[in-house]
Amino acid sequence: MALLPDVAGRRVLDLGCGAGQLAHHLAEHGAAEVTGVDLSERMLALARAERSHPRLTYVREALETVTFPRERFDLVVSSLAIHYVADYRGLMQRIAGWLGPGGILVYSTEHPVYLTRASTEGWVRDAAGQPLHWAVDAYAEEGLREEHWFKDGVQKYHRTLATLLNGLIEAGLAIERVVEPVPDEEQLKRRPEWVQERRRPFVLLVRARKA
Repeated sequence: MALLPDVAGRRVLDLGCGAGQLAHHLAEHGAAEVTGVDLSERMLALARAERSHPRLTYVREALETVTFPRERFDLVVSSLAIHYVADYRGLMQRIAGWLGPGGILVYSTEHPVYLTRASTEGWVRDAAGQPLHWAVDAYAEEGLREEHWFKDGVQKYHRTLATLLNGLIEAGLAIERVVEPVPDEEQLKRRPEWVQERRRPFVLLVRARKA
């Protein structure tokens, strides 16, 4: 949320909107219009039932195939969805085309360090089960990874940090901010069990702007 601009009057696209939490929030906070795109009919049914808004439209389409006119939006957001897309560079090129001059992209994705964990869990533990360190494997080998996330066979695409950032630059977008969030001291006072989250990043957040 800290990376988002003032949304008042902006035309917004939410890629991978899920059940519509962010899309609805942006509509509530003054966006001129919001389009939420997701492939899951179940998620969109929930979004339409619980998070409808007169300036919010939900569209069922895959991120790989959805199309919009050039300069259609002022802000594009995506929360933990881009790592499911095979053609990252192509998506960034398309997003750049959809953004008008000065338009902003803000996205989050699973951090490459997190996604390239050497096992399903990631932690290497001692005999007592305490985490010793986070094991990263095959970082340079980009491409499809399968893992267990509620069920087996969940497919995600690993990319190096260089690929993620250079894909924005190649699309003509200027990187304005990169964040690798971890709990701060105040958060740890409330949730001491989060201390392990300071040992490796889970998510990467990026804000970029079209000239």
